[in-house]
Amino acid sequence: MKPFRTNRNRAYYRHHRKRVIQRKKRLTKHWGWTPKFDGAFAKGKIHCSCWWCSEKTSRLGYSKSELARRESQSEQLLNSDF
Repeated sequence: MKPFRTNRNRAYYRHHRKRVIQRKKRLTKHWGWTPKFDGAFAKGKIHCSCWWCSEKTSRLGYSKSELARRESQSEQLLNSDF
């Protein structure tokens, strides 16, 4: 636990909750979703994690970091002075 607690009042938490809800509402409006209550966006993910909806690179091949690492290795081999 931290040695000192920060002084954050209800207004601080309300502000950030409202900010998160507005962001997620914007995203779902783009997708065409209509939630029953706005408060459902306060916590958790708003996307589906099923394999139909996810576009994961692990399913399609190497991850992005792995591709970047391989690219940099190949450039180092081409630019090396032997």
